[in-house]
Amino acid sequence: MDGTLVVRHAVFNDAEGIARVHTTSWQSAYRGILSDEYLDGLAWETRYEMWSGRLSNVSPNTNNLFVATNTDGTILGFASIGNVRDEDLVSQEVYEIYAIYVVPESWNLGVGKALIDVALASVPTGTSGVSLWVLTDNRRGRSFYERQGFKHDGTNRIEHIGEQALEEMRYLRTN
Repeated sequence: MDGTLVVRHAVFNDAEGIARVHTTSWQSAYRGILSDEYLDGLAWETRYEMWSGRLSNVSPNTNNLFVATNTDGTILGFASIGNVRDEDLVSQEVYEIYAIYVVPESWNLGVGKALIDVALASVPTGTSGVSLWVLTDNRRGRSFYERQGFKHDGTNRIEHIGEQALEEMRYLRTN
């Protein structure tokens, strides 16, 4: 990026932009992993309902959703982080990155790095690490996370998306 990137907490009015990023990034990043029929059937309007619902209930103290925008306010990506959902990590005081997506036109331009840096900086002091789940076949995503210091911790699971059963790997970055 040329220094014009802004990363900030998401607000309600960002719901449409987040929904559009969510949809287009899935359609590009998961092409060849998920079926074309499934990906072509994704609509940002459906995801808008989800994101507007989520953003209607945030307060400054509970907002763990960040957006990256360019100077005209166009959302280029988003990241979400919070308490870990995996029972085996709860007692270890681990946080979890729930999502990080960037529009394909902004891949390899530092947007994802800026988002993950801000998300990681929001983790409370004393937390032992941060986990995330990534599709095993998502080589681009895995490579990105590995460059950020995440490592596969040996845990895998099956995630059902559409009609497909796909393997995911859990990555962990310790503090």
